[in-house]
Amino acid sequence: MMKSGVDLSSRMSAVVKTDNRIFFRNPLYDVKTNIKNVNTGERFDAFVKDVSGSGMGIATSCAFAAGTIFEISLEIPDGFGPLKLLGRVVWSKETDFLGYRTGVTILNPRFMSVSRILKLFF
Repeated sequence: MMKSGVDLSSRMSAVVKTDNRIFFRNPLYDVKTNIKNVNTGERFDAFVKDVSGSGMGIATSCAFAAGTIFEISLEIPDGFGPLKLLGRVVWSKETDFLGYRTGVTILNPRFMSVSRILKLFF
């Protein structure tokens, strides 16, 4: 006897838990970065908590609306200038009384940018 489509799909969704990441995410130890909110021009310091080939998790002092565009400036001690990336906020949520976590997808993932990040963090 065949199970109904509703029952099967609900069971499958309970088994399949994904957040649609393309690459493995590696945790970091609070890499300080300077971020500019391109929409408002506001600049602030934040900490990169994890990074992958397609995005990063950032600890921020406030929540941001999904779709907010950031210019992220990472200081990488490799003899070159700061690495500048454009990112779009995917989600932002309060973690505790200390701040927020913000998920950012990288909009311009150039090969050299990704390779500099890989050399530093991996």
